[in-house]
Amino acid sequence: MTPVHGTILVARPLWRVLGRVGDLLSRRGYSVETAGSWSAILSEPGRRAGLAAVLLGEYGSVAEEEGILRRFRDGGGPGIPVFLIGGQSALRRTRRFREAGADMVFAADLPEEEILDRAQPLLAYGEMYREAVLAGRELSDLAMRDGLTGLPDRRRFALDLERSAETARRIGRPLSCIVTDIDDLRRVNEKYGTGVGDSVIRQFGGFLVRWKRSYDAVAHLGGDEFGWLLLGVGRDEALRAAERAQGLVSGSVFNGAHEPIRVTATFGVASLSPGREWDAQVLVENADRALYWGKESGKNMVRFYPPGKEDADA
Repeated sequence: MTPVHGTILVARPLWRVLGRVGDLLSRRGYSVETAGSWSAILSEPGRRAGLAAVLLGEYGSVAEEEGILRRFRDGGGPGIPVFLIGGQSALRRTRRFREAGADMVFAADLPEEEILDRAQPLLAYGEMYREAVLAGRELSDLAMRDGLTGLPDRRRFALDLERSAETARRIGRPLSCIVTDIDDLRRVNEKYGTGVGDSVIRQFGGFLVRWKRSYDAVAHLGGDEFGWLLLGVGRDEALRAAERAQGLVSGSVFNGAHEPIRVTATFGVASLSPGREWDAQVLVENADRALYWGKESGKNMVRFYPPGKEDADA
């Protein structure tokens, strides 16, 4: 008997290709369930431990769909790949859907074999995550939580780095690391006291958690420094994520003791690509080098290491 790898939920299968992709997945050993609306992914949170992936048919209110995706991710949908299939309007909104929580967006006129081939690396990751959850190896290890922020600490980050690097290597996907810290936090401490400075660190960490994808890893490395691992993400997408976060930090207001506080942050980015030398520790070291380069260049910016010629000349 073919082993069952987990459940694939197909929601709103208005495009015929969703049914054909579901048939292929069923023949590969997955249990496939269908639902008439996207809201099905929000029901029965306990079922999520058995979900291997979600396939969504896009043909409706974009704002409503984005809201459902965000609620799914915020409500505990980590490690579950979400694939969206739609028409040209969906493709034009790929970035919005990705930011809301979808992992990949496909055109409905693609052959089902091509869709599944392109989705397979994330399906493999989702399967490994599901097995880890079912085996009781939840990623949120309370013994490795930072007391100030409640986020994973440096020890947890080291374990997540090892796990993510091995997963990326096995499924042939890139891995990126972002290291960031708050610019001139010392001035906040001197003006308002270390209690307010600690509050800003906590709020900054909270922002990173809200902005990351559900199965990215964010940890507090100490002081006002944070690490962010992005599985399946190469240089360009990692830079976009860091640039978006950098802009959001500079545009945000942090709550102080008696008045709002504004700060900026610098972000260092590095990536590993399949087929090249694979050293996870060098990945973090390069992200650290990029961070220090950004600090030396004036702060409140994003840098990638190793730099290209155009970056080095900047």
